[in-house]
Amino acid sequence: MIVKRTFYVTQGSLSVWMHGEQGLVETAVFADDDAGLRQFDAYLGDVPETPSAMLIDVIEEEFWLDTIPKLGWRDRGALLQRRCQKKFRRTPYRLSQVHGKSSRNADDLAVLHSAISNHELLDPWLQIMLRHRTPLSGVYSVPLLAPDVFHRLGASKRDVLCIASHQGDKLRQVFLSGGHLRSARLTQAPSPGDAAYPQFIVTEAMRSRRYLERLRLLGAMQVLEVRVVAAEDTAAKIEELVASNDAMGFSFVDPSEASRSLQGTTLVAADRFEEIFIAHVMRHRAKLSYAQAGEDRYWTMRRMRQALIGSTAAIAAACSVAAAVLASDAWFLNGRVVEIQSQLAQLSETFRRENERFNPIQADSHEMKLAVDTGDFILENRVPVPWVMNQLGVVLGAYPEVSLRELRWEVEVPVSDRPPPRRGERPMPVPVHPVNTVNAFVMAEFAPFDGNMRQAFDRIDALVRDLEMKTDFSHAAVVEYPFNDSPNASISGEISKDNPVGTASFRLSLSYRVPGSTAAVGEGTDDTV
Repeated sequence: MIVKRTFYVTQGSLSVWMHGEQGLVETAVFADDDAGLRQFDAYLGDVPETPSAMLIDVIEEEFWLDTIPKLGWRDRGALLQRRCQKKFRRTPYRLSQVHGKSSRNADDLAVLHSAISNHELLDPWLQIMLRHRTPLSGVYSVPLLAPDVFHRLGASKRDVLCIASHQGDKLRQVFLSGGHLRSARLTQAPSPGDAAYPQFIVTEAMRSRRYLERLRLLGAMQVLEVRVVAAEDTAAKIEELVASNDAMGFSFVDPSEASRSLQGTTLVAADRFEEIFIAHVMRHRAKLSYAQAGEDRYWTMRRMRQALIGSTAAIAAACSVAAAVLASDAWFLNGRVVEIQSQLAQLSETFRRENERFNPIQADSHEMKLAVDTGDFILENRVPVPWVMNQLGVVLGAYPEVSLRELRWEVEVPVSDRPPPRRGERPMPVPVHPVNTVNAFVMAEFAPFDGNMRQAFDRIDALVRDLEMKTDFSHAAVVEYPFNDSPNASISGEISKDNPVGTASFRLSLSYRVPGSTAAVGEGTDDTV
C-alpha cells in the first residue's frame, strides 16, 4: 500500500503534503492550537481513508548513546526497552537501534536511544487521526531518515556533519558516523538569502564540532567533514570563510540538484529541504517509527484487509482456471461418453437382431464356463484337424501307397441322466457338458491297386495296428474295406484283377479321449495326451 499523504509536524503547526502534477504540493496547514485542531478534525472528516504517514521535524527530539553486552535477541530487546524507558520515561514515543560493535569494546554493542521528549506535540494530532481511523503507516522523524537520504546524496560513511536549511528559518544538523546516526540538532537560523547565513553555518559547524568532542564522538585532531546543502553563491562565501580552517573540510550539494536526483522535481523553495524527507517517506516506508502504542493499527488492518482481498482474488482466479480445466475435461469425457453410448446402442441392436435368428439356450454360469473351457482346450491343442494329421503322419510314412481323401470328426459328451420335463413345466437350463471323446473318420485309398483284396486287407489291418500302437489314438478300427466296384464284376461278388492300375478306397474310425474327461478317468490306464 502506497502512502498518498504526509502530515509534516513542526514546532507550531501540521502541514499536509500530497503528490500533484508538478510534484509535492502543500495542500493545507493547521496551527498547533485549538482552532487548528478543530480545522484538522473537520479536514480528516472529509478524507479519513487516505493512506498517510507522519513526519516529525522538531527541536524536542533527544538522542542518547549507550552500549550493551551481546545477548540473545529476546534478552537484548528487554534490556533495550528497560534502558530506553528509564532514560525517556515521560514520553511513549521512544525507540532504540543497534549500530553494531562498539568502537571502545568489541564485546559490547553500540546503541542509540531516541525519543520525542515533548509528547504533547503529537498527542492531539494522533488522537484526531485515531478517532477518524486514518491508516497511518508510521510516525517518522527527519534525523532517523537522514542517513538514508544523505547517503543517496553521496555522503561518505566516515564521520560527516550534514547541514541543510529547514522550514525557512531553521538549520538541521545531523552527525553520521559509519553510516549511522549519532547526533542531531535543529536550531533557529537566518534564511539562506540573508547575508549572515554563511557565517552562521560556519559558526554552527564549529559549535557542533566542540559538542561532538565533548561526547567523544570526534577526536580533537580529527578533521571533520561537513556536507552543506547550499546554492552556489552561498557555497562560495562559506569556502572563503573556512579557507584557513584546517579542522573541517567543507563540501556542498546544490538543493535543486539534490531534489532532482532524489525525487525528480525541484524544490518549492531553497530553504525547504524537508521536502526531500517528505518525498522519501511517501516513496519508501522507513523501518524506524515512533508508533509504538498502536498509532498505526488502522494501517495494519487496511493492509490485512487488502492482503485478504488479494488472496481471495488469487484463489478465485486459481479456482476459475481449475474450473475451466475441469470443464474442458468434462466436455471431452462427455463426448467420449456419447460416443461410447452410441457404440453400445449399435452393438445392442446388432445383438438383438442376430439373437432373434437363433433359439436361445438357457445355461448357468458353470455350464457356460465348461463350454468355454472345452472350446479353449480344443483351440489350444489344435484338435482335431492338425493333431489328427500329425498323428497320421507318424504312421503313413511307412505306407507310401496309402493317401488320404477325406477327414471328418465329431465329439462325444456324457449322456444326461436328467429326466425330460413334464408337460406344463418350465424347461430347465440345458447343461453344457465337457467333451469326452473326439472321433475322427478318415477315408483313404490305395494307389495303384492291382485287385489283390487279401493283400489290401492285410495292409489295412497293419495300418490300424500301427495307428493304435504308435499314435495317441485310443481306438482305431476299419469301418469299410475296399471292394471291386467294377461294373464288369459278376453278381456273385467275384473278385477279379481286371483293374490293375485302379484304386481301392477304405474308411477308418479313430478315437481320441480328451484328458480330464470322465471317459479318460474311467479308463484309468489309457495313455492319452
